Amino acid sequence: MSRSTRLLALALLAPAACGRAPAPAEGRVEFDLRHTKQAGGQAVARWSGDAVTAEELARRFEEMSPALRERYVAPQARREYVESMARFDLLVRDAVARGLHEDPEVVEATRRALVNRLMRAQLEEAPATVTDAEVAEAYAARRDDFVRPEAARVSHVFLAAPRSDAVKAASARQRAEDLLVRARALPPGDFAGFGQLAREHSEEPRTAPLDGDLRFLTDEALAKTYGPEVAAAVRELTTDGALSGVVRTDAGFHVLKLRTRRAALNLSLDDVREELRVRLEGEKRSRAWAGYLARLEKQLSLAVDPDALARVPLDVGAPMRKPSGPLPGTVPAP
Repeated sequence: MSRSTRLLALALLAPAACGRAPAPAEGRVEFDLRHTKQAGGQAVARWSGDAVTAEELARRFEEMSPALRERYVAPQARREYVESMARFDLLVRDAVARGLHEDPEVVEATRRALVNRLMRAQLEEAPATVTDAEVAEAYAARRDDFVRPEAARVSHVFLAAPRSDAVKAASARQRAEDLLVRARALPPGDFAGFGQLAREHSEEPRTAPLDGDLRFLTDEALAKTYGPEVAAAVRELTTDGALSGVVRTDAGFHVLKLRTRRAALNLSLDDVREELRVRLEGEKRSRAWAGYLARLEKQLSLAVDPDALARVPLDVGAPMRKPSGPLPGTVPAP
C-alpha cells in the first residue's frame, strides 16, 4: 500500500507548538489514520491496507455501558456495527484520495482540535496541589465573599436643601412631593422611568448619571453616607420597586426606590473549603498555562511588528466581503 493512501499530511505548525523540530517538509505533520497501526491481531473486517481486529472490537465493547452492549449480542447487530466502523474508514480514505484533507476548513478544524487537545494535556499535567494552609489563606483574603451583612440596592432622587435655608427647603420639599407623585404613577418595576426622573432632576452629582442608583449598601453605609433618616426609610421598604415618602436629611430631600435586597452571608471556612480548593486549583492551572505559553513564545521567537501591524488597512465602514476561508484560530481561555 502506498504511503499517500495511509498517511494524512496537513500544513500545520503543530511540531513547533509541541517543542519538536519541523518535519522535512517544513510546517507539515503526518497522521496515520489506519486502525491497525501495528501488526498482529485477528481481523474481523478487512479492506485494502487496513482492518478492524477482534482485540480493538473487544476494547470498544468494554468501553460501552452494559445497556449499550446488549444491542450487539445478536450476530446481525454486531456485524452491522463492524461494517459501520469499516465504512466510516472507507469514507475517510476516499476523502483523502480526493484531496479534501487539504481543504482550508478541514485544516483549520484539525488545527483547532490539536490546540484544544494540547491545552487539555497541559492543564491536566500542570501541578495543582492545594494545601489546607493555602485554602485558609484564600478564605481570609476573600472573606468579604463569604461573610457580609444584608445590603439593599436603592435608587434615589435628591434635592439639595440645607436645614439652615428655610426658603430653599420649602421650595425643594414641594418639588420633591411633585416628583414623588410622578414616581408613584410609574409601575413598581419601572426602574428605567424612575432613573429618568433621577437623571433629569436629582442634584446628587455622583448618582444622577447612574439613574440615581446607589448600588448595594448596608444599613450602616446608608446611614453614614446619606444620613440615618435614609437608612431608616430603606428599612421600611420590604418589596422590590417600593417607594419611600419624601425623606428629609440635613443635606436635603430624598425620594427612594428599592431595587432589591441582598441577603446576609455567614459562611465558615469549612462551608467553602472545597469550593475554594477547586477555585485555587483552577487558578494554579491557569498560571501554569500562561507560563507555558510564555516559554513557547520565547522558544519559537514570537515577535509582533507594531509598525507593520499599524499599517494594515482597517475600514470599519467598508462592506463585508465574502469569507475567503475559515477564521483563524486564537488561543482559547483555560
